[in-house]
Amino acid sequence: MSRHSGSSRHRSHHSRSTEENPEDLVEQVKSIVTLLYEVVSSRPYEWEAYLPSARSAMRALDHLRFFRDPQRFAEQVWMLHGLQDYAFHDADSGCIHDIAEWCQAAWLRILRNYPDNVETLTGLGRNWLQRAQASLARIHREEGNDSSSQGSSSQAGTWPPRSLLDEDEDDADEELASPPADPRRQGPLYVEARGYLQPAVDFYARAVRSADALGCTTGDILASAAESQMSLGNVTGPPGDERHFAQAIRYLRSAEAVPGYTLSVYLQQYLNDYGRYVS
Repeated sequence: MSRHSGSSRHRSHHSRSTEENPEDLVEQVKSIVTLLYEVVSSRPYEWEAYLPSARSAMRALDHLRFFRDPQRFAEQVWMLHGLQDYAFHDADSGCIHDIAEWCQAAWLRILRNYPDNVETLTGLGRNWLQRAQASLARIHREEGNDSSSQGSSSQAGTWPPRSLLDEDEDDADEELASPPADPRRQGPLYVEARGYLQPAVDFYARAVRSADALGCTTGDILASAAESQMSLGNVTGPPGDERHFAQAIRYLRSAEAVPGYTLSVYLQQYLNDYGRYVS
């Protein structure tokens, strides 16, 4: 009986000390997030060993109502990037769902205080885009397995859509036109992917508009916005896919024009190959 009461007193004292020293708790969380950054960059294969620490950091921040304080914006963003990168350490295989959802909710809390903040909008766009990666990877694997029997009609997002081809293009370009509509785009994987990608497209578009208004648009934001549009185009049937592919090209052109910025090899090739189809 005495051991039980002693334990209760200890827990009560610990609770009071935590309440009296919130900054100590914040510093502990920062140490955990610093470690998560290191894990993701250097040894992501060890991610599972750090799951209890990541979740304890989330609980501590919830206890402190940390993301309701508009004065701590820089710290909030830094912590969220660390936790979100950890949640999506292998996005093609999926994510740590509770941490990914927690990050999204935290970004939304910050957005209430800073509704046009570029970094917050970008963080939300990245959250949704990374959520889609597992669905996109599964689609790619399934289509790869079926390609011998399905032919080119199995490939999502064939570019450019027929409506974008100039009437005076020679016959050689006809092979680039969209194939017949693939009924699998109405399948559950495609629907799931679109459900993740539409918010990604929307948040990145808001981020670009805000950055443009502030004169702080970067090549990275534009490239990510283009990637979200390309991905959504890949899982959208014609003619809706045309709009997403065309917007991706426009973002890539803007990114290419940013002084000192270089597109990735993949995005540069995409722009070189298909930019001529978009006015």
